[in-house]
Amino acid sequence: MALTRKIVTVPAVLAAVVLAALVWYACVDGRDKKPATIDEILTPYQTSAKLLVRYAELKASQAPGESKTPAEQRKAGKDKLQAEQRLLILYDLYIKARSYAFFNKLFFWVSMPLAILVLVWPSIGVFVKKQGSDDWVRSPILQTTLTGVAALAFAFYSEYKDKQAFTENLMRYVSFSKEDPETLSNRIREEMAKIDKGFSFSAPTKNDSNDGSTPADKGAPKK
Repeated sequence: MALTRKIVTVPAVLAAVVLAALVWYACVDGRDKKPATIDEILTPYQTSAKLLVRYAELKASQAPGESKTPAEQRKAGKDKLQAEQRLLILYDLYIKARSYAFFNKLFFWVSMPLAILVLVWPSIGVFVKKQGSDDWVRSPILQTTLTGVAALAFAFYSEYKDKQAFTENLMRYVSFSKEDPETLSNRIREEMAKIDKGFSFSAPTKNDSNDGSTPADKGAPKK
């Protein structure tokens, strides 16, 4: 029984450590001060979504230069408003991308130990048999259940990874598009409505919306 307790306790401790780290990430991430220069946002220790939204914060916080004529003042005010509206769209997408990234990391770290257990479980069964105890470790029902849970965890990881990548592609599209925020908002709303339909574990087809392409890709002329 001592060996059984060790086999069960080690994954439980690892899972608790990973869960604590993810909770810390969820609570701390996003509390950085607003960047003042481009150099403050250039760090590899962040997601692509966070990099894009911090860049939008930087652009929106930059005050327009002094305008001499009323026309220049109106243009500066319009540019400032559009930068803030673009930031709002990006932050809306960032909220989703951040939650997808959280679950992506969670199920990744859950699926990896389970996958390793699936690989080494027959060896554990042989070792336990030699010790003359805990025959239940070699139970086909237990092995099948462990394999099923590992496969389910990987399926969730893959699903949230795809959603995160697609949302970050939308953020890149918003960041570098020349369209006005109102047009962007309509396009992004249509794309996000397709993502929010729920889980889809089926193989992707040409008609699937969650294929990583952006509205610009879909509207581009065919070569």
